[in-house]
Amino acid sequence: MSMTMIQQVHRHRYRSLLAVTAALTACGIGTGSQTLLVTAIVPLLFVLQDALATKPSLTNQLSVERKLSPEAPLPGQPVSVTLTIMNTGDSTIPDLRVADGVPTELGTIGGNPRASAILRAGQKLTVNYSVNTNRGTYEFDPVQVRARNRSGTIMIESKIAPSGQSSLESRVSVDDIPLSNQTMNITGPVTTETGGSGIEFYATREYQTGDPIGRINWNQYAKTGQLSTIEYHEQRAVRIAIIIDSRVSAHVSSQPSLPTGATLCAYAATLSISVLLDEGHTLTIVALGTPDPIRSDPPPAHASTDEETAFGAHAAMICNAAATGSDEMMTNTDTDTDTSAVAGDGGIVDQHRLLSRLDSNEQVLFCTPALDDAAVSIAQSIRADGHELTVLSPQISNSDIGGRIAHLNRTNRLFRIRRLGGTIVDWKRNETLPIALSRALRDINSQ
Repeated sequence: MSMTMIQQVHRHRYRSLLAVTAALTACGIGTGSQTLLVTAIVPLLFVLQDALATKPSLTNQLSVERKLSPEAPLPGQPVSVTLTIMNTGDSTIPDLRVADGVPTELGTIGGNPRASAILRAGQKLTVNYSVNTNRGTYEFDPVQVRARNRSGTIMIESKIAPSGQSSLESRVSVDDIPLSNQTMNITGPVTTETGGSGIEFYATREYQTGDPIGRINWNQYAKTGQLSTIEYHEQRAVRIAIIIDSRVSAHVSSQPSLPTGATLCAYAATLSISVLLDEGHTLTIVALGTPDPIRSDPPPAHASTDEETAFGAHAAMICNAAATGSDEMMTNTDTDTDTSAVAGDGGIVDQHRLLSRLDSNEQVLFCTPALDDAAVSIAQSIRADGHELTVLSPQISNSDIGGRIAHLNRTNRLFRIRRLGGTIVDWKRNETLPIALSRALRDINSQ
């Protein structure tokens, strides 16, 4: 995309003094006052300086480029913005000031989108800053540029649409998870204590007709002349239910520009689905507080690899719906919430609906920010129903007084869930999701 000059406006600093000069001259002539006529010379000199001054021009003199890294961030992932302004003309711009058009929804977390410089011919001005993204698509406004001549009598203001990236999209989608985030240090499908095909040695037995040649113990045959077959620990896929806490109480963020707890939970569920499907596990996805985006069923939304062939697409829609929520659900607060009485937000009826979606032998990965006591009640129901439970909990509170209180309450809830027999993976704010998730999936595979 090429750079475009959208608007250019010249402003003369002393042009307004022309009216003052005319008024003083008229009064001096009308009254015959030489003092007024001499006084009129002073503003006239400024007007003449303004008229004779060299007019700066930004047309074909500036090259502006914007780069975003990464271009398609995941929710909560910082984005580095680099704005490069180059003087491609033959003359110096003695006073150049620029301000990038940062989307109002994004919060600047580092650097400054504004800069000023004396920009000589062929020189570059680089502006670096970082923003934090929530879910959604964001459009950058044109770059605002202001330049003055050496005397400061004339100013030119321009809006320039730079080359490079002008928008970014942050979303949760199975297909959009970077491959580098999928190659995590986790174990594969659950290893059993029975022999068969696999990769980890289990035992040897007598050779039987039809055994694969690749599993014959040729070393023993060379020593003893007797055929034997190598057996490995069999690896069997397990049934795993991934539960997203997208209730009203989970749609909370410490800052407007940061993702909510529900968004982070949906992000974790999306990556979990991708990894666990690759390992051949049977999956169920459940989103508490979210109606089904396809069937329009009441909460919780659910999908299962047992029930449908298009599980991936349905699961992606559920994750997107869980992460987005509704406008009424979005809250910015550091305090705990207690909305368990709201329909679709973790009450007894919703817990019964949740348990009805789970198979009796499914292990459960419960992604919740644990911002209310209903999260503990849900975990208790899952454990009482006989399911192994791993809880992945994103930390979203700030370090101010309200955030500290919320953090203490959350810590207490996670402790109560641990006492119920659940495994807790505390996803701290300075920890990347793949690292936290690798611990959670490792715990599931070891159960």
